Amino acid sequence: MALYLYKAIQPGKSAQDVTVEAENQREAEQKLRRMNMLPVKFIREVDPAQQEKGFFRRSRIDVLDMTEQLSALLNSAIPLERALSIIAEGAAQPEQREFLQTLRQGLHEGRKFSDLIRSYGTLFPGYYANLIETGEETGRLPEVLEELRRFMAESRELKDFIITSSIYPIVVLSVALLVTVLMFAVFVPQFVTQFENMGRELPGSMVFLMNMSNVIIYGGISLVVLVILSITLLPKLVGRERLSELRAQFILALPLFGSLNVAVEMGKFVRTLAILISNHVDIIKTVRIAVRVIQNPLIRDSFNELENKLKSGLKLSAAIEKNKFLPKGLASRLRVGEESGTSGAMLMKAASHLEEDTRRQIKRLLSMFEPLVIVGLALVVMTVVLAIFMAIMELNSVET
Repeated sequence: MALYLYKAIQPGKSAQDVTVEAENQREAEQKLRRMNMLPVKFIREVDPAQQEKGFFRRSRIDVLDMTEQLSALLNSAIPLERALSIIAEGAAQPEQREFLQTLRQGLHEGRKFSDLIRSYGTLFPGYYANLIETGEETGRLPEVLEELRRFMAESRELKDFIITSSIYPIVVLSVALLVTVLMFAVFVPQFVTQFENMGRELPGSMVFLMNMSNVIIYGGISLVVLVILSITLLPKLVGRERLSELRAQFILALPLFGSLNVAVEMGKFVRTLAILISNHVDIIKTVRIAVRVIQNPLIRDSFNELENKLKSGLKLSAAIEKNKFLPKGLASRLRVGEESGTSGAMLMKAASHLEEDTRRQIKRLLSMFEPLVIVGLALVVMTVVLAIFMAIMELNSVET
């Protein structure tokens, strides 16, 4: 979904800029009218690149910290506006304080909390505004915020785990690449120059090394140029949507990384379903919101018929049974939950299991990656040393 910026008027109030998330302009204007706002002027579609820039400007705004405090206050029966005021008073960062005061001001103007969140684009996760809107409509905002807090805390824990676990492999890989480049781009050419200065014909081993050096040098330059051209030209040539599909196909085709991407996406999908079903949200709206959480377009497209299947009378367990991306056994476990009235709890357990399995896959992948890099570097060094040793031996045999 895209973000559309409008100038709109509410009865008895002056015009204001409003950002609406929708599939297209028509849907955005319909949403504004449902908010009792009259769209006066369409300003622009918010550019993702600008959103990303805004994200970095607001890097000191801690959404998880705000959610944790807001959840605690709302569950203590403190009104939303007062809760935001309390959090703003205790905020250490001026940027965080200003952000919270802006949210309060928006509430004073009569705007919904979910619409205010949506106007901040990528500062909040894609599912955040939809779940808040659900909490507002069902009167269960404190419960939804608590689920959001838990979801975001677990997501941050997973992200921190990935970053922490990746530091050592990245350092090892960087050193391996640096050593390889230095050997073939600096050391080998100098050794070849020494042979040529002696007036000797290059041995076969040194010819092989020199060819490898040329491949690495010119191949590396070509790769950098290709990457730059791909980043700048491909979106214009094939379109952003098609490029996103090609990128998704490439990721899913990768061994290990493909299954890891599926596990991460399905973990978010199932967790969102669990939160919404636990808060008694209508099943059609539940799946509509949960599908939007999925970022991989190919995985998301596999759920295109899910809403129609539910409207035709199928239960959720039957509607998702044949989806190839969902883990085996999820449909049968959900069926048991539907029969016993514990669908939300059943999906919560499934989401926790998926997230734990994702951690295991990441740990296994990184544990395989480290020795592979070390072995690869050892093979490169051994190849260079053996080639030089053979060249020296050949040179000594010629001299004798």
